[in-house]
Amino acid sequence: MVTTYHDSNMSTYDAHPEIVERQRASLARADAVICVSHNTKSDMLNLFDLDEHKVHVVYHGIEIPDMSVLNPQRLFDYPYILYVGRRSAYKNFARLARAFAVIHEKYPEIHLVCTSQSFSNDELMLFRQLRIISVVHSIAADELTMQRLYRDALLFVFPSLYEGFGMPILEAWSCNCPVVLSDASCFPEIAGDAASYFKADDIDDMVKSILNVVNSDELMRTLVERGCARVRQFSWETTAEKHLRLYETLI
Repeated sequence: MVTTYHDSNMSTYDAHPEIVERQRASLARADAVICVSHNTKSDMLNLFDLDEHKVHVVYHGIEIPDMSVLNPQRLFDYPYILYVGRRSAYKNFARLARAFAVIHEKYPEIHLVCTSQSFSNDELMLFRQLRIISVVHSIAADELTMQRLYRDALLFVFPSLYEGFGMPILEAWSCNCPVVLSDASCFPEIAGDAASYFKADDIDDMVKSILNVVNSDELMRTLVERGCARVRQFSWETTAEKHLRLYETLI
């Protein structure tokens, strides 16, 4: 039996003790455990009493899309910063909203586009308080729409306090989108020098990091070039091959 452990959110930021107990039983029963990053491996070993020798790190991969087949028309006519995914507490979205309010004061033409679920009443209230409600947008996006959103964004920002791997980083790179990240959890491990970083709990630093990219065509180009090079280190073929090699050792 091989178990994959993706992140420690159920034990920490998004606590679900009943699920953690099922994780504990599955990990104890497993002949081998796969973690999706070294950071996740470290977190897991701190939380569970496991033999480290049966734990293996295998990164996720991505299929590089053919951008030439995408509809060339923009989904939004204005320049925008892209946020992807859920917006629960550990995603740090409220700080991003406050950072974006500062950015919008300096650059009124820039909007914030968010994917996933519609905004909650609390989020809408926050946008009104920050006077950004007319420039923050929510869109439900399929895979092709996501690729167009990445392609046309000024940059993709990922402010999370914690992630196990961070798939949207690879998605952004594969669509030639500059990446701006918090310096938390696995992000430096996965992104290396192909991202601009900010302190996760520092709104001013978030503003500074985003504006450094917005204000520098050279930095944008550098991040895109580094992202295009780094994303090629993450392929599903490599991921599958490492899984297969691990399975063979258990036969």
